[in-house]
Amino acid sequence: MEGHTNWLALVAGVIATQIIGFIWYHPKVFGSAWKSSIGMTDEQHKQTNIPLTMILSVILMFGVAYALKYVAHGEPEYQTFKHGAYHALMDGALLLIPAIGITTLYEQKGIKYFGITAGYWLLNLAVIGGIISWWR
Repeated sequence: MEGHTNWLALVAGVIATQIIGFIWYHPKVFGSAWKSSIGMTDEQHKQTNIPLTMILSVILMFGVAYALKYVAHGEPEYQTFKHGAYHALMDGALLLIPAIGITTLYEQKGIKYFGITAGYWLLNLAVIGGIISWWR
């Protein structure tokens, strides 16, 4: 049912995105390439207020998860991880990827930045949408 909110599913989705982000942006995965693509030095990175950044990213990602609860709904027989991930991916591909692409063009960030950022968001949306759809 569309009006029902499974808060545990939303929290699980947000926690999953934090784990994904930790892995995705690890220096041995895409972290070093990402920092290079935005021109960030190690010294600049060390100045980041990590606790504040993480708290704000959790709050903002919770908003994303809450919005995705409206994407990942439907008839009970379609309430699967695959179904929710698919619909969230389609929304990401049609809404978020163009927005990231346009921003990338105007900021002159390059294809590496676009690929890392777009891939991160598509994966997160798929995981959140899948969790919300499956865990009704």
